[in-house]
Amino acid sequence: MFSVASEKFYYHLEGIKKACAEILEQNPGTSEYRKTAKNVLRLCNANSAKMRVCGLFAVDAALPLRLTGLTTAYCIVLLQFAFL
Repeated sequence: MFSVASEKFYYHLEGIKKACAEILEQNPGTSEYRKTAKNVLRLCNANSAKMRVCGLFAVDAALPLRLTGLTTAYCIVLLQFAFL
């Protein structure tokens, strides 16, 4: 499922952010590791928004629940009109 894969991606992205923060704390000087960690953090923070499908809704672990709720609500409305 794509929503599970995207949630794993978000989880690993948080791990990368934590690792970069640790590198910044351990290397107080101006090393190449520090520069790379800062660039990675900038990139992660610039693109920190969740993936969206056609700009309509976010793809995450709750997507199947939201789609199920939406489908259920529309089915109930259609049933109400059918038995009116």
